[in-house]
Amino acid sequence: MSRPLRKYTLDGVRYCRRELVEAELVDLAATSPQELEARAAAMKSSAPGFVSSEALLYFIRNAPAGAHRDKLTQTLLDRVVRLARPTSRSGGAVASLTEKNIQEEVVDRFVDLLLCDRLEYEERLDFYEVNFNSAVAGDRYDASDRHWKHENRSEELGTNDDDVPEHVHEAMGEYDPFNADALDEKNYWLLLDEAIDNLPEFQRRIVVMLRQEVPIESSDPSVSSISEVLGKTPKTIATHRDKAFASLRRRLESKGRL
Repeated sequence: MSRPLRKYTLDGVRYCRRELVEAELVDLAATSPQELEARAAAMKSSAPGFVSSEALLYFIRNAPAGAHRDKLTQTLLDRVVRLARPTSRSGGAVASLTEKNIQEEVVDRFVDLLLCDRLEYEERLDFYEVNFNSAVAGDRYDASDRHWKHENRSEELGTNDDDVPEHVHEAMGEYDPFNADALDEKNYWLLLDEAIDNLPEFQRRIVVMLRQEVPIESSDPSVSSISEVLGKTPKTIATHRDKAFASLRRRLESKGRL
């Protein structure tokens, strides 16, 4: 018999898996770990032996730590990534910054729940065992609501401005936030991380990608660029890079780190 769920509705009714899922769990309990892994790898529900995401999550939550659980977990995360995958509102092939942020938030939330569940039973995962796709869709709706509102505010503030005021150039100077070899590494990087997190979202994403050594533009179609990912011209990206660097410099100077 499968382990019962623990979460209750506001009306005091315990969460229950669908009968179809419960029957699936009984069937899968008789399979070997290798067979379960192979069947779970199928992404389409029409595939022979397809394992539902609800059942896959059940086995992940109840499996001991090890390679088997890790493989099942990666398979389920691949499904979450697909369910949360953005589609460009403009119909283009490249999703916008906001759409990518939405996808990342949905995936990160699910990963956090899994990690919490490994430390202590996480009741919030119970709904995913009841209706996995609906739970992820709810997460995506919540993330979309927050991020699109943020983008709308950013557009009102004029994130497409290509002109860098003179005072920004003066504030930035030759400053490179990632060249801090002579400074106290631990304190500097902690303060830098905090300062980056407080940047406007558009600038924060640019700085994060620069930190990961993603180029602003690229003539190689196989190499992603910041301009391509964010859907802005290289000039716009450079402008907001400069504004971000100037802001970081001021913030770190106020902390006595420069």
